[in-house]
Amino acid sequence: RKTVELVRRAEHAGMSWITVHGRTTKQRTEPVNTEAIKLVRETVSVPVIANGDIKTLDDIRAVVESTNVNGVMAARGILQNPAMYDGFTSTTVQCVQDWVDISLRCGLTFTCFHHHLMYMLEKVMAKTERRVFNTLTSIPAVLDFLNEHYGIRSTTLT
Repeated sequence: RKTVELVRRAEHAGMSWITVHGRTTKQRTEPVNTEAIKLVRETVSVPVIANGDIKTLDDIRAVVESTNVNGVMAARGILQNPAMYDGFTSTTVQCVQDWVDISLRCGLTFTCFHHHLMYMLEKVMAKTERRVFNTLTSIPAVLDFLNEHYGIRSTTLT
């Protein structure tokens, strides 16, 4: 009820669209509440974007069908699989290659570079590989690992 009142006031104040995460901070480990998102969608006339538990194209279809939202937003789902919106069920080697090249070209910090790769490769790597990969402490070590296991080489450094 508080959310519905808040979005009504925000719409009246001139917002042009809204993103709704279908759970509270206390519900973080629970499934997204699509009924709450649907209620917000039915309450306002501006576009509503659903967020929460979007990890596959099937999740997108289900949320859109059950809530009638205008779009979706993914956080962890897109971190784990940046190729999700292109229909892939896991991160592709080309996607990892692109991430490596962009990160090195932009001078991304090791922590951010490695952290994103940990998400991207979580479902690709075996548990034993993840244990090794997650303990790497430098960009050269990560690049060596990616080259050895996946044939990925930085095109930025060559």
